[in-house]
Amino acid sequence: MSVYAMMGLSFVPLVVFLVVFCLAVPGFKVRYGLASTLVGLFSLIPIVVVQYFVLKLPDFTDHSLVEALVTVMVFNGLVEETVKMFSLLLLPHRKTGFGAFLAMSLISGLALGCFETVIYLFSGYQNIQIRSLTAVAMHSLCGGLSGIYVWTWRNPVERDGGKKVPLVMPFVLAVVLHGIYNFFAGFNGLFWWFSVVAILMAALECRIWYRQVVENGGKSLLSS
Repeated sequence: MSVYAMMGLSFVPLVVFLVVFCLAVPGFKVRYGLASTLVGLFSLIPIVVVQYFVLKLPDFTDHSLVEALVTVMVFNGLVEETVKMFSLLLLPHRKTGFGAFLAMSLISGLALGCFETVIYLFSGYQNIQIRSLTAVAMHSLCGGLSGIYVWTWRNPVERDGGKKVPLVMPFVLAVVLHGIYNFFAGFNGLFWWFSVVAILMAALECRIWYRQVVENGGKSLLSS
């Protein structure tokens, strides 16, 4: 298969979910999908700078196992997810329901993952099909978790005691789970499957925190 054909296939998940969200999510419009895609591409720029410049410095190469874990937690987890989280502030949110905003956050992370896959493809990365099914899914789900935090930062939810606060934990989970994914994705064999567990945990946490926001704010949050 040619490089260009594989590049086209890399964007199939993005196209599929754009169509699904346009049809299934109330308030999600085509222009929101395009804006989310551009935000995902924009957020990739500083991440690429970190990956291809900072991580090439001597202090960040030739890791022991512990150093490798710290590195993925700091750069793949904290740095990447912080960049993605702040980029979500660029998404349209006025007169936008929670469901549509969450869909935009998922698309933004998905777009970032697809564009990153193309970069790896031209860099000679092997097993690109597996990467499309794992790293792209992790980027999207972590984008969703960060989107929940951004939404509740603008629209605090009521917790025990009646105080309204933003939900910070979804963002923390995005950082931790992304770091865990990247750490185990570098292994072969049995340990690699822990990266899949991290993806499943991210999906579960998206569902849990989504329900918390909806139950707190009512069904009116789902659409504009």
